[in-house]
Amino acid sequence: MRYGVEGRVVGGHTGRVTDPARFRWWMAGAVAAGVLALAVGIGLLLRQPAAQPATAPSGVPATATTRQLPPEQQPGPATVRLAEDAAGHPDAGVVRALLQGHFDAINLGDYRRWTTTVVLERAEATTEETWREQYGTTTDGSILVHRLAPRPAGGLTVLLSFTSVQDPADAPEDTPYRCLRWRVSYPVVTESDQLRLGPGDPESSRASRCS
Repeated sequence: MRYGVEGRVVGGHTGRVTDPARFRWWMAGAVAAGVLALAVGIGLLLRQPAAQPATAPSGVPATATTRQLPPEQQPGPATVRLAEDAAGHPDAGVVRALLQGHFDAINLGDYRRWTTTVVLERAEATTEETWREQYGTTTDGSILVHRLAPRPAGGLTVLLSFTSVQDPADAPEDTPYRCLRWRVSYPVVTESDQLRLGPGDPESSRASRCS
């Protein structure tokens, strides 16, 4: 905020003040009024709340990933959250929206919506029948994005963790449990001017039994 001094006509006189005593009295009054106005302005400014970014996603501490919920509360909230490191990325908001749509589709059993969140090749290769066999008993939650990193070929790599609850028969063969804690990475690319998720990298995907 910038403050300015506005010139005014005093006592109806616009010419030069020739009386030294009257000039000193007028100057003292003007300075006092200016100081008072400035003090009031600063007081009002200090009472204003600090400006906050209107669209910047807020991050959560990384330590939030270590908390385990009781079995009856698994898999936890379905809202996609951003760790502090990920929240600072300029594309954090749009990537979070993409992931939210992806996990909502799984949790709601909405195959058509799911196809709009993944790359076309993956959508065409996964029939609705196959998709329901894979996700029919799955509910995901406690979804936390840890990092957004650039990919050499373009786009981003999303590093995230989440919890899934499913029929043990639908879990991976090496971890046949009802509740699994996942750490995975997904590529995010642009197709037809839309962000889409590529298949997860098997080398970086890890599932462990919920403790």
